[in-house]
Amino acid sequence: MLAGSPRPVPPDRHLPVDDAVLPAGRPSRPGKLSYQPPGAGRASSRSAFSSQPVYQPRQASSRPRQASSQPRQASSQPRRAGSQAGQPRGSAKPGRGQGIRPGEPGGPGRSGLGGPGRSGPGRSGPGGSGGSGPGRLWLGPVRPAGPPYNPAKRAVAILVTVLLALTVFAGKAVWVQVHDGAELVDKGLAQRMREKLDPVERGSILTADGTVLAADVMRFDVEAYPYLVTRKYESGRYVGLSPEALAAKLGPLVGVDQAELVKRLDQPRVTWTVLMKDATWEQVNPIQKLIDKYWIDGIDLGIALRKYYQRSYPAGNVAGNLVGYPYGDLYTGLELTLNQPLTGQDGLIKREVGAKGQPIPGGRVESVPGVPGCDATLTIDAGLQYAAQRVVDTQVETYQAMAGMAVVIDVKTGEILALADSGSPEPAKPSGQTVGYQNSRAIENQFEPGSTGKVVSVAMLIEEGAATPTSQYSVPSSVTVDGQVFEDSHPHPVEPLTLAGILAESSNAGIVLAAQSISAETRYQYLKRFGFAQPTGIELQIEAIGVVHKPGEPPAYEGAAYWDGRTNHTVLYGQAMSANALQITEVFATLGNGGLRLQPHLIKGITCADGEFKASQLADPVNVVSSGTASQVISMMETVVESGTGGSAQIDGYRIAGKTGTSEMIQPDGSVTYVGSFAGLLPAEDPQIAIGVFIVDPRSGGYYGATVAGPAFEQLAAAAIDHFGVAPSVTPPAALATRW
Repeated sequence: MLAGSPRPVPPDRHLPVDDAVLPAGRPSRPGKLSYQPPGAGRASSRSAFSSQPVYQPRQASSRPRQASSQPRQASSQPRRAGSQAGQPRGSAKPGRGQGIRPGEPGGPGRSGLGGPGRSGPGRSGPGGSGGSGPGRLWLGPVRPAGPPYNPAKRAVAILVTVLLALTVFAGKAVWVQVHDGAELVDKGLAQRMREKLDPVERGSILTADGTVLAADVMRFDVEAYPYLVTRKYESGRYVGLSPEALAAKLGPLVGVDQAELVKRLDQPRVTWTVLMKDATWEQVNPIQKLIDKYWIDGIDLGIALRKYYQRSYPAGNVAGNLVGYPYGDLYTGLELTLNQPLTGQDGLIKREVGAKGQPIPGGRVESVPGVPGCDATLTIDAGLQYAAQRVVDTQVETYQAMAGMAVVIDVKTGEILALADSGSPEPAKPSGQTVGYQNSRAIENQFEPGSTGKVVSVAMLIEEGAATPTSQYSVPSSVTVDGQVFEDSHPHPVEPLTLAGILAESSNAGIVLAAQSISAETRYQYLKRFGFAQPTGIELQIEAIGVVHKPGEPPAYEGAAYWDGRTNHTVLYGQAMSANALQITEVFATLGNGGLRLQPHLIKGITCADGEFKASQLADPVNVVSSGTASQVISMMETVVESGTGGSAQIDGYRIAGKTGTSEMIQPDGSVTYVGSFAGLLPAEDPQIAIGVFIVDPRSGGYYGATVAGPAFEQLAAAAIDHFGVAPSVTPPAALATRW
């Protein structure tokens, strides 16, 4: 083979392509596109851009093939690379093509795959054209043919594959049923179960005599699910009752016109609607019976009752200033203080439901019972509380006062029997009330004790041994001490008064003279021991504890009040300090209890679901003064009522001990108003009850405590005597000399 001659390509290794050409003169390679220019070599049987198919069928020769008698001689002439370059050789094997004569165009090659024919005399190559002709393009090698197609083997393979898949599925099904079956059943049930809270009632608030101040009442909303009411079987028959039939039975029970009720029930796309609100059990009991009747037969009518509880206050405004009221999800007053024990634990109902949340008739129902809230019992007596509210309301109206307060304490236990405010709100209707407080004014408002504070001073003098009830003093209407002038409420000549007389006449000058031997620190300590300027321990959220400045401490800021040279003396008659009404009344209760101060409290205890009563935990008693001192002070206070400023508080047949007071109260706008007060004990020979009455800013008929508060004390004391059945006094009043 000459250099530059194209390498012959086997006839079965390339596919011819007619739509591309290669540059002339470049040799073709197996697997590459080859080009044969038009006119090169032998004449082609097709044009260079012929649209005839590349593969030509094999044609039978009409002439018998003649055996050549002349042996084939090898050509000694080398191939030329000129115009013959790129032309494939023809096949000389018998039967592969039709022979051609030298100089004739190449005959058709064999059908099928093959290389181009060889130029020159002889047959055309398989699939190619002999001689010169149009160029041919060939693709790369073709994958050899595989074994013949066998449909039976393919069917067997498919069958085996299907059987293997079925075996895997069957094994998985068995595994799921045997191993995971219970777990999957539980999961499916859990997906169908829906939880719903079963509300429990909030605990009640009761008075000491069992009157219900606050309680929960059961209420119901009647709800309908129209998409359930209108559902049908495939046969067209209604499940249960049609909207018309259900409306005929339900209309009279919910108070809705039948035609209107049909419109509300016949709405397949409506999920939920309320037919009746705030219904009592008596109202919904017939509806529940109708639901149960069909439920037994496995039929859901699409009607349900939603139970809830509503807070009610059957006693109206009695102790409304103490009980408090709901404020959204919050509460005030004792409702807030007792919120934790009053709040129960809701129960839980689990019901099996369908895809749209409807209960499945006959489905599983599980319930966890709830725990109702604990009931709280107060120390308040409902009858006495009502009487106290009525008394202060009357005094406020009579004297056109801003407000009135009354406190009643059991001196032997510290229990508050009444804590009243004028204009007490009704908890069930908090809106529209004109009161500007959330709890009781008796603990929220603070003011000067005034002359009621003098009982602390005389108790201090007796306890310290500085004086006795009969100690003698020459008392002018004003005295000057440490450069400060202290005056009585009215001018008078110098009077020979005993300590009992100073208290009976409520002399400011006299008490200043009597206490000259008592140090400022001792005065401060006795005020603190009696409970001023510290919490009382009452169970309400807001309490104004008052102010008592400490001797020797500088003022908190420039111009602020502090214990100065004047305060050292004015605190002896209840000025330059402040307290609330409960603190002032507590002083009298302490003296009535033999000088032992108890924690005043409103909550007696709670009773929970187990029925056990748990009493309130109280602070330890504080021994303020001796019982002897307390007894002497009570006798001096009895003299106040018998022959002093407290005559308006007398009650025939009963010994009353008390003290009047007139003081000042600073209002939020900075203005100063008067507070007339009277506090005391009954019966004086064996005190059982301490009472304090306070009238704020009386604007008509006077403002002194003896005028505006003394009569109110008498009315409230008389109500307490009747209510508790206090026996009349059998011993005469204490007779202490007031003058010498």
